[in-house]
Amino acid sequence: MFPVVATGAPNPDLGLTAAALAIGYPPSSDHPTPVPKPYGAEALARQILDAVARCRALGHRDPSITLTRPTAVVEGVHMLLLQAGLQPEMKPAAVGGCSVITVRG
Repeated sequence: MFPVVATGAPNPDLGLTAAALAIGYPPSSDHPTPVPKPYGAEALARQILDAVARCRALGHRDPSITLTRPTAVVEGVHMLLLQAGLQPEMKPAAVGGCSVITVRG
């Protein structure tokens, strides 16, 4: 059913406004807007750990996850994955200033 019909408003603009307010758009103070996730070594390491956990839960055998980023970021991810108990391999990428990290689950 169209929002105009649902609200019984004779003017389509009023009906759409009423429908939008009924579903909570725009966000009110009761529902804070989502905060963007950080993009750095910590976020990338968390994503890799989550992917490894999903692969293990699904029963995949020897999954491989590869990430190419600037060398400074890859070194940070490498250290965090080592601390988490994984054995990532790090090597230079074909692109200058970048490195590749590979994690086998």
